[in-house]
Amino acid sequence: MDFFSSEIIKWYSLHKRELPWRYTKDPYKIWISEIILQQTQVKQGLPYYQKFINAFPSVSKLANANEEQVLKLWQGLGYYSRARNLHFAAKQIHHAGLFPNEYKDIIKLKGVGEYTAAAIASFAFKLPYAVVDGNVFRLLSRFYGIDTPIDTSKGKKEFSEIAQRLLVKEEPDTHNQAIMEFGAQMCKPKQPNCNSCPLREQCIAFADNTIHLLPFKNSKVKVKTVFFEYFFFKMNGYTLVNKRADDGIWRNMYEFPLITTKELKNAEEILNYNQFELWVKDIDFSVESISEFKHILSHRKINARFWEIKCQKMLPFSNFQKIKIETIDKFAVSRLIEKFIQAKIL
Repeated sequence: MDFFSSEIIKWYSLHKRELPWRYTKDPYKIWISEIILQQTQVKQGLPYYQKFINAFPSVSKLANANEEQVLKLWQGLGYYSRARNLHFAAKQIHHAGLFPNEYKDIIKLKGVGEYTAAAIASFAFKLPYAVVDGNVFRLLSRFYGIDTPIDTSKGKKEFSEIAQRLLVKEEPDTHNQAIMEFGAQMCKPKQPNCNSCPLREQCIAFADNTIHLLPFKNSKVKVKTVFFEYFFFKMNGYTLVNKRADDGIWRNMYEFPLITTKELKNAEEILNYNQFELWVKDIDFSVESISEFKHILSHRKINARFWEIKCQKMLPFSNFQKIKIETIDKFAVSRLIEKFIQAKIL
């Protein structure tokens, strides 16, 4: 075992966090944890993991659930395609009758890429596949002083080869947990704990004072700003919601009637929109309040306003569902709408 591997495993044995998925070889539970932890910090993902395991203790329970149940449990975690892929893959596994125990079969599951397949293969079955996630990219790029962009095919191949070479074949599960934990706890993106790092003496980025420059990326995501105007109609204890049918990130989740614009409009402009005028045609209404919320996604910055509209009688919408306001927390909604519900309704 070389210096790098021995030091991170030694450090891990003393400093690892006590997390439930580290004390099981059940591939189902490991898979659930890995999908939840994609793009999600451990402290945020842990309660979701516990909720999922309680609600769906087996792959068959998850496979037989309806999508709305799955999305509701996922609510607030974001990147909802993960939940849909999880549900789809559960059906794949249930149909096969057994969780796959080979890397080549694990990676065929919907929503499972190279990293997740390597994690499941090593943690559940002790197969010698190295994981390469953001923590690993960061740690290896700094330790070896590699400035190859990690968002290129060349970079991904280079780091994967290094990670595989470093992997302790007899303990792939421990090694993989250690390298990710070390990256998450010690070699952090900002303010890494270099003063107490056991790798410091051989770390090229530390010696060259380039830690703040690594890992290197070629491109940055362009973030668009959009404006959402939601209408929370209050009609004698009822309101209106719509189930999104498009292929966006909030597909099959519920929302209030919505007008989307590319620039901020004043109140008069919004209330004179053809779409809004069609909704309230021949209806007496009043605007009770307007609430503002901001929501940041990986590719969009959403400036949202929620208009509370009080109506004297029911609106004749054929494409919206009428629900009791008191039941709104039973519907799967985006984190953005959840913020409004928690602040203004519940």
